[in-house]
Amino acid sequence: MFQEITVKRVSAGTLYKLVAIGSSITFVLFSILMGCFALFGAHTVTWNHHPLIGVSGLVASPFIGLFIAAIFTIFLGSGMVFGLWLYSKFKPMTLLVRVPDSAPSV
Repeated sequence: MFQEITVKRVSAGTLYKLVAIGSSITFVLFSILMGCFALFGAHTVTWNHHPLIGVSGLVASPFIGLFIAAIFTIFLGSGMVFGLWLYSKFKPMTLLVRVPDSAPSV
């Protein structure tokens, strides 16, 4: 069951946390997939303009994914914080949240 709530603004920490979780899972899983391809000889993982193939490509790929996720979190998160701060100056936001079945209604 979804409940509609109205908020004046969302905190910066909440936005950074959402962007960090989403981008970390996405980029790390994708980089591990590319690391599996590098394990079999494909030039899908590079560091400092040098392809990493074999086991080194597979081992380095999650760390490269975390690095890319951190960069995206910093830039996209900052843009989102600024944009939603500006939006909150004009009108409140309405969010739909899923309430667990065992939680009491407010």
